[in-house]
Amino acid sequence: MERPFKLHEVLEKITRDGLEARLAERNETPLLWAVSEGYHDIAVTLIEAGADLDAKNVDGNTPLIRAACEGRTELASVLVKVGADLDAQNEDGYSALILAKRRGHLEIVELLLAAGADRTLVTDFGTTYDDPGHSPKISLTGRRDAGLETQILDGITRWRDGRAAGRTLEKYVNLEEGDRFVPTSVLRAAYVRYAGSAAPTLPNYVTLEDDMELGIVSSAVPEIARAISSLLCRSLEDARDDRGGHLPVEVVRRVQLEIISPHGVAHIWGVTGHRFVLSRRVGDRSEIVATILVGRSKDTIFFFTGRYNNLRHSTIEETVDFEQRDRDDPSHRWFDRFWFPDVVRFKPRGYHHIANFVVCKEQRGQKISRLLLGAIVEHYARDHILASGRAIGHSQHVLCGRGFWQIGDPPWLPRMEKLGFYLRWGAESFFVEHDWARLPVVLDRQGAPVENVAYNTAAGITKRYAEGKPRGNVDEHLMDRVPEVLRRSADPRCKLQYFQAMFDFPT
Repeated sequence: MERPFKLHEVLEKITRDGLEARLAERNETPLLWAVSEGYHDIAVTLIEAGADLDAKNVDGNTPLIRAACEGRTELASVLVKVGADLDAQNEDGYSALILAKRRGHLEIVELLLAAGADRTLVTDFGTTYDDPGHSPKISLTGRRDAGLETQILDGITRWRDGRAAGRTLEKYVNLEEGDRFVPTSVLRAAYVRYAGSAAPTLPNYVTLEDDMELGIVSSAVPEIARAISSLLCRSLEDARDDRGGHLPVEVVRRVQLEIISPHGVAHIWGVTGHRFVLSRRVGDRSEIVATILVGRSKDTIFFFTGRYNNLRHSTIEETVDFEQRDRDDPSHRWFDRFWFPDVVRFKPRGYHHIANFVVCKEQRGQKISRLLLGAIVEHYARDHILASGRAIGHSQHVLCGRGFWQIGDPPWLPRMEKLGFYLRWGAESFFVEHDWARLPVVLDRQGAPVENVAYNTAAGITKRYAEGKPRGNVDEHLMDRVPEVLRRSADPRCKLQYFQAMFDFPT
């Protein structure tokens, strides 16, 4: 029962007092709370924002000690890598190493030893690394509150740069084409700067040819949120089935209103994604010509079946309630509506999830998509930059993964392949129709309904698997699923939902 009240308290204090505001109950910082509760994305965001790594609560516990105690292996690894004090001791003299061994968290023990943690420390009770005692941690049961987690993420987003300045962004379908033009001064002020950059004195954007710029912006800036929303909403209009697209009008409207409205752009993925924008100078204004959202962490999944946003792939099994009822009906489960890869293989390893990849309608046909991808690789793909013997030329974050990974609607695959993406074989997901869960009907240009098998056939999966062969990083293909993908493609109850595609950074 404490978690909701604590979440509200953290939200209030982050918004009111700033990052290092102490939680009154335990004299904790938000980072200590996030590590203790297992909110991985929140904790990583706070770390990247410059939170005190070694702040102590009333018991003298640091974030690393709490991670060791609770068995938060990933967070412990992050804290170690960014320089947390390995040998801090709490009020009773326990260090992270002693507690990790006492609790039985052997992976954390190994990473602490590998980092050089002191094995000779002694607690006030005479406990040591060699004789830590045994006190296994019993994990709490129950799911995290997704609604309250969204609130706290929004609070961190607003705190992180403060650039919304109290202004609100509404949920509406933004078809205003003029919104893509913003004052250049506003755009320059919206570029984010990474405090841990290898080149902190350089500009926080990249200058390209033809008066174009590329940079990571804060989507909390209202003018930027509206510009990006305009690009996304106007582009998605082309996907309406009454305009020759593949999505029912009601689905398009829901996404435009809930996901890519100015409010959605600013808040839904503002914490876990790098919002790249490509712009062109036009006098004292800049035209936002293209945008793409790139996962800050290689572990991030932006969305999962429409009910979950901003997940970590490594913790998806404990975060998602796969047994949840469908519309409170005890006889049906929500996830019976879908067939997708096993969650342990759902995402390829080491790839950044991308979403919202779009070029404004007025600039299509000018190879802007290729320019955007190429510029990101050239200036932000760390391993490619280092392998080329060049220095990082800006003060923003860089991408440390192996490439991009996309979950996309079936008609978009040919476009992505032209840009250098390749299909991840066997990773398709399907909607599964039931009498109690009918899918919205897609209409063709003449207004006639499109049957599921016809829709699947039009996507070309059967032909692709019969005539092609896997490309790219073949270890990440799901070849064992291909026969079932083909079977479901021919099943009238199944409709292809998403493909997965990958894009490898050169090294």
